[in-house]
Amino acid sequence: TARLPLDLADDIVESVLELLSSEEEANAWHGGCLALAELARRGLLLPERLEEVLPRLETALHYDVPRGATSVGTHVRDAACYVSWAFARAFEPSVMAPYVERLARALLIVVVFDREVNCRRAASAALQENVGRQGAFPHGIDIVTRADYFTVGSRPHAYLEIGRYLGQFDAYRRPMLDHLSTVKCKHWDVPIRLLAAQAASRLAPLDAPYVLEHILPMLFTKTLSPDLKARHGSTHMIAETLLGLVGELYGGAGRELPAELRKSISGLVPAIEKARLYRGRGGEIMRGASCRLLEVLAIIRMPAGPKAAQKSLTSIEDSLKHPHEPISLSAVAALRALSVAYFTVPASDGTELERLAPRYTAPLLTDPNAALRRGYTLALGALPPAQLAMDLPEVVRALIVASRMEEDVERRDPETRRNAVRALLQVASTVMNTSAMSTCIYIEAVDAMLDALCDYQTDNRGDVGSWVREAAV
Repeated sequence: TARLPLDLADDIVESVLELLSSEEEANAWHGGCLALAELARRGLLLPERLEEVLPRLETALHYDVPRGATSVGTHVRDAACYVSWAFARAFEPSVMAPYVERLARALLIVVVFDREVNCRRAASAALQENVGRQGAFPHGIDIVTRADYFTVGSRPHAYLEIGRYLGQFDAYRRPMLDHLSTVKCKHWDVPIRLLAAQAASRLAPLDAPYVLEHILPMLFTKTLSPDLKARHGSTHMIAETLLGLVGELYGGAGRELPAELRKSISGLVPAIEKARLYRGRGGEIMRGASCRLLEVLAIIRMPAGPKAAQKSLTSIEDSLKHPHEPISLSAVAALRALSVAYFTVPASDGTELERLAPRYTAPLLTDPNAALRRGYTLALGALPPAQLAMDLPEVVRALIVASRMEEDVERRDPETRRNAVRALLQVASTVMNTSAMSTCIYIEAVDAMLDALCDYQTDNRGDVGSWVREAAV
């Protein structure tokens, strides 16, 4: 290119830019970015082209195309970071000045929120080069001292700690919130969606009006999306954002939220159930997301009448008996929060406090469904002191029966016995210093745990009794 006349050299640059289009595949984007970087380093990319190049560079920095169970684009994002690094060395600060803020926002999102460690580190290196050579990056020195090669190596640290730090700067806060709520909330990788929800929780208190007026209403519309990734990520992000926002700004009191917003939030889980999104592909993770949302609403004490609390309880109980253990554990966590929030104090109209323990003790002893018994044992262990005190002997004895080897070989389930032993410990810890705990009940519980140490059941999975013995220890 350096040996050609200016017009012909510019034609080559034009051909390279044509590779960076939505019709091209990832390899074309990768090669085009590398070519742009080399052209810039050699002074062959003219400043007049920057207006045309910058939008393509921003797209390349966030290039991520799902492909089956994974995605393609890591090498494109890495090459785009190389282009950003090359631009810092190729152009004078006066030339780059109109584009610095756009480039800074795009680079910082990669530094903090990219899935791959090599991309985060490449973006960090490009950022440092731009801060050092261009000098006009907003808060550049403060950022490069916090987001260096080593600190961005840990993905949770980048998302939660560095992200929160960068959120203090007005120039970056809203672009980061927008990226989390539009891109990362529907990422193909489930752990990234969950981490993005936690990151939104850390950023939300820094700009509450924007979150309440724009981010949350936009997420509400995605909870019923045909795209499983979008509705799962949005439900989790709503839950975590509310938890961070209410916990930090409203003292943990959900009733302080605007009335219209409270109404929308309270209708999310019923709308998900009405749309039958628990069925078919992805139903399991939607159950987990709904349980997390119900748990958060209980933690922040979202106002709910007896009927609404009963509906939430019914929804949680439906997930308690799910055969997939993570779903059951999510339901147990939701039940723990819900029972503390709405089932520990009698209603103001004098209605007697509803007893939850009998809902789980009777099926635990009679129902042949192993998944139900696993969930209900943990549910008994999650009940608060006010509930356990009303039916403590029945709860303990039901758990003792569940912790023993079943006589019927077909009903033997080591996970139920393991969960029963764990629940016994939780119940004893909950009521230990209350008048409900008697010496007789305490001795019965300890004897059951000692008996569990002799569980040596084996099946085609091996020594499954070891799960029970480990729990008893």
